[in-house]
Amino acid sequence: MQHLFTSTLKAILSSGILLSVSLVTLAQDSNAQDSSADDTDATSLTIEQRIEQAKLQLTELTAELKANKKSKQAVSILDKRSLADQQINLNPFSLAQHNTNYLLPVSYVSNPNPTSQQDLTNDNIDNVEAVFQISTKIPIYLEIDEEQEALSGLYFGFTARSFWQVYNDEVSKPFRETNYEPEVFYQWQADLSLLKYRFNALQIGINHQSNGQSGLRSRSWNRVIFTALFSDADSAYYVRSWWRFPEDTKTSIDDPTGDDNPDINDFIGRIELGYAFQVNDMEIFTRIRNNLSSSNNRGSVQVNLTYPLTQRYDLLLQYFNGYGDSLIDYNSHQSRFSIGVQLRFL
Repeated sequence: MQHLFTSTLKAILSSGILLSVSLVTLAQDSNAQDSSADDTDATSLTIEQRIEQAKLQLTELTAELKANKKSKQAVSILDKRSLADQQINLNPFSLAQHNTNYLLPVSYVSNPNPTSQQDLTNDNIDNVEAVFQISTKIPIYLEIDEEQEALSGLYFGFTARSFWQVYNDEVSKPFRETNYEPEVFYQWQADLSLLKYRFNALQIGINHQSNGQSGLRSRSWNRVIFTALFSDADSAYYVRSWWRFPEDTKTSIDDPTGDDNPDINDFIGRIELGYAFQVNDMEIFTRIRNNLSSSNNRGSVQVNLTYPLTQRYDLLLQYFNGYGDSLIDYNSHQSRFSIGVQLRFL
């Protein structure tokens, strides 16, 4: 009888028909007088308690099936970061990183532009300065996929990058240039796997970037940006492109309503490729931008090397070469080497 009860209950649980649990229990209670002491203990539960037991076991089985399904997905270097972002976005008191956050107290640039600060000239500007970036995002509207445990939705992001002549005592240590980049974007978090690779997310958004200046010092542009993000166990990749909103041509050099930088796409580029990978504890990130021109090809390359200092901070070595180091330098070729610390990103 006990063997029959066990076999029957397992069959019922596998099919998920919870109503039958109560019927089998009633049938076994009618014959429980001749059972052993162990059977008496098992049948001492009420019908409601047995149904609750069956529900609990079915819930555990469903969780195991979900775990098995997830184990078949490709492992991604971004899994830890995605999970952290999910937890932060669901916490109304937290801010998540958008782009990298870092402080580079020593940054050497080959040809700094003094135009954006009235007290700076080619004679008194320093080649060594400090650079720092602050970047965060907050969700405006979220869609939660409970099966994939993914967060898709509308976000607001903000990034500010400053170039500080902190060692320049001659002109009272001014901020040479600050670039502000607010944006609104929608992110689809896909988490689709193919072989050993994962398609993580797709983003589309409206982006504004400017240096907050006016007149001859003003630089700005507005874009629609498309980004696709991929990864595998120890690497992450992204492809980004954009379409710039057209602006009117300036009627004069002092026209405040005209386009401050009509040729910015020809220098900064029209496409951006990013690749990050891990080698033991070291992380290496490479970003390439290009204008896709065969006759007058321009662009830039940036390489970041990070090594963990603590659980929160990494040592950062950064190298940049090309156009677009800052908005004021968008059409000026620069080489920059920097060292500092970065808030852990991956």
